[in-house]
Amino acid sequence: MTYSDFVRQRVSPYNQGHNRTYKASFENISVSLRIHQLKNYMKNDRKCFILTVIIFLFIGVSQPTFAQKNDKTQIGSASWYGSKYHGRKTSSGERYNKNEMTAAHKTLPFGTMVKVTNPANDKSVVLRINDRGPFVGKRIIDVSEAAARKLGIHATGVAKVEVEVLDKHEVAAANAETKPSAFTIQTAANHQQAEELSRKLKAFDKHLPLEIAEEQVNGRKVVLVKAGKFNSKNEAEAFNELLEEEGLAGKVSEA
Repeated sequence: MTYSDFVRQRVSPYNQGHNRTYKASFENISVSLRIHQLKNYMKNDRKCFILTVIIFLFIGVSQPTFAQKNDKTQIGSASWYGSKYHGRKTSSGERYNKNEMTAAHKTLPFGTMVKVTNPANDKSVVLRINDRGPFVGKRIIDVSEAAARKLGIHATGVAKVEVEVLDKHEVAAANAETKPSAFTIQTAANHQQAEELSRKLKAFDKHLPLEIAEEQVNGRKVVLVKAGKFNSKNEAEAFNELLEEEGLAGKVSEA
């Protein structure tokens, strides 16, 4: 029997003599139903509120943590990417070069200069943002292979870092030792050695600019193999470390 059938039965002509009693019963039932509906609403509303709070808490802990000292410093996990992506186009349109001091970030504008510090060893590098990422977990930045080696995170793959956005004056101060010249890696050799070294360097990195030049050093003629043309001394040194692992390292010099 439905609620409507029950009410009609209570107030039918058969029960006319008891209309007043059943009218009171009808009103009591209506009040009880409204109270029950209100309780259900409050219960559901409370569930919605709790769910909303939980969602906001989840979103809050999912975002990278920003340092309290200023809104330019971000703290979180960094990773690096290397040979697999070498030569591929980045989100900015540039070709990724594992030997340059660059990085990928989810939101910072392309061209932004950042100082990345590894608090575990206090090593830091200045990088230029030219790509988007990382898109794995809660990582906040993907650095180039050269940068990973300078930071001491190449072996671990992922490490906690601080990322600080630099303004123009800070960038100038950070790179003061490297301006205004470009840098290269050069090795002295005879002609035969120079040709062999050039082939090995090309096999190591087909995009690497190479030059074989004859110069006077201490009054005698020498053949120099010049590899790369780097914007900073840091970049050149980082690449030279890669060459050292292959037995191809030279001396970092101004181009």
